[in-house]
Amino acid sequence: MDFTEVNYWAVLLATVSTMLLGFLWYSPVLLGNAWMKQRGLKKEDISGGGSATYILTALTALGGSFLLALLLTLGDGATMGGGLLVGLLVGISIALKIGMNYLFEGQKLGLYFITIGYHIVSYAAAGLIIGCMQ
Repeated sequence: MDFTEVNYWAVLLATVSTMLLGFLWYSPVLLGNAWMKQRGLKKEDISGGGSATYILTALTALGGSFLLALLLTLGDGATMGGGLLVGLLVGISIALKIGMNYLFEGQKLGLYFITIGYHIVSYAAAGLIIGCMQ
């Protein structure tokens, strides 16, 4: 594993795309209203979590993008198609692990699909970006 092979601009761009997708995914433009309904929340119940939440969210997105870039440097996956494939596989792996939590927590199936859909799409997009720029 060679950290010098990582394109840090690609990691940064993938992080920004993850954050933008999350903003859209959980907004009324896409699935925000369905997510609130599944969670039993109203618009006035949503506070946004404050700046610490956004900073920590950005750091987790940065960490995920960096790890994805590292995975792509391990083999010949640093191409557009390889990045997309590895991103999808990582997203699906996360979706399966999240599924265990939803099963034990008794969460609604619709909420599960909204949550995992975001992770699958965001990792696929991040992989595509990193693969193109690596």
